[in-house]
Amino acid sequence: MKFIPKIDEMIEAHDDSAGTLTCGVELEFLVPSIDYMAKDPDLNIKNQRLYKSRSRDSEDIRTEVRDQLLATLRLLDSIPFRAMDDDDFHPPHDNVAIYDSWRLGRDSTVSKHGGSGLAEGPYNWTNCELTSPVMDSDDYATNIKDVCRALKSVRIHLNKSTAVHVHVGRGDEPFSLLTVKKFAALYWLTEKALLELHHPSRHDNKYSFRLTKYSVLANKSKAVLNNEKQKFDARSLMMENYIPETSLTGLQRAQLRCIWACSSIEEVAKLMQSGRDKALKSQAAHKRGSVGFQRFLPAGKTGGNIQTFEWRQMSGSVDANHINQWVESCIAFTDFCRLSDAVTFKKFAREIIERGESYTGIELLESLDIDTQIFKQMLEVWTQNLSFCEDNQGEKLFVPK
Repeated sequence: MKFIPKIDEMIEAHDDSAGTLTCGVELEFLVPSIDYMAKDPDLNIKNQRLYKSRSRDSEDIRTEVRDQLLATLRLLDSIPFRAMDDDDFHPPHDNVAIYDSWRLGRDSTVSKHGGSGLAEGPYNWTNCELTSPVMDSDDYATNIKDVCRALKSVRIHLNKSTAVHVHVGRGDEPFSLLTVKKFAALYWLTEKALLELHHPSRHDNKYSFRLTKYSVLANKSKAVLNNEKQKFDARSLMMENYIPETSLTGLQRAQLRCIWACSSIEEVAKLMQSGRDKALKSQAAHKRGSVGFQRFLPAGKTGGNIQTFEWRQMSGSVDANHINQWVESCIAFTDFCRLSDAVTFKKFAREIIERGESYTGIELLESLDIDTQIFKQMLEVWTQNLSFCEDNQGEKLFVPK
């Protein structure tokens, strides 16, 4: 097993400009099933599999359904799949999975009706999460297209509890502290615009909270920020090379200086953790913002310092075109932070700051040379109909093939 130093040590790259970025996705969805003796409630659905179970126990039913789905996915001969229960781990850990295969498992945050019950209507419902291997920038699109096509051969239900998460990293290599600071600062300025590219249910969601409202940094008052000694540190003064401070509000300036004053990636990650009351943080997902920095924290209960930015804004989808364009957007944003020089970055930041609330996510992506057609289409769809599937019963309960 190859030793990857960044998992166990808080390593920062001196220069992270070499090579291309890698990515991974997490797809959340629900799969219906019926008792093996029951009749299909929707006989008019001819081209999508409906799984059956012989079990009576709810967890056994879910296990049976996931096993059947795994068998369906394995019909894709060129793509490896396994159950999360069969994971291998980076030693000596028992929670740092090796992402060398698509992995199917459960997700406790996904539910048909917001509760913990299994059945609703004629169906039992199984919550699923399908995560990808680490993928290169030249092969993720084909992989995602093939997997989504396989999923559409099954009855799949999406709702506001489901999501698509995108991880962007450098494979086995770490990011530099400068890149993480640039990313955090630019995202702080564009979070609202980026969230508004997505389904309204994701705009203020407890599983992808707004960093600019609920993070540790957001919960620091202007007075506290101004009194903190690190604002006088040379590192915070370096911000002037990347951010046009005269265009900022007083609070924005103090917040961004706090980011720039950080002496380590871990410090930046901690600023982006949830600053809400501990009672609201019983689940790990509650600790992660619209971009999660959890994977920049030391190995432990967080699952290891794998150093990926986890983009959590997108609602559940098995539309390969939509997912792939969002993955491309996440990579492009991260790459801009990684590769842009100070002059280019500062010019871009100035335009965003000066435009303020009027700056849109579409404009941001177009500045990064991303095709925005699918985002425009989805925004138009959501003005007419906010449902994830077309309806809540019958054929329209499921994503069409």
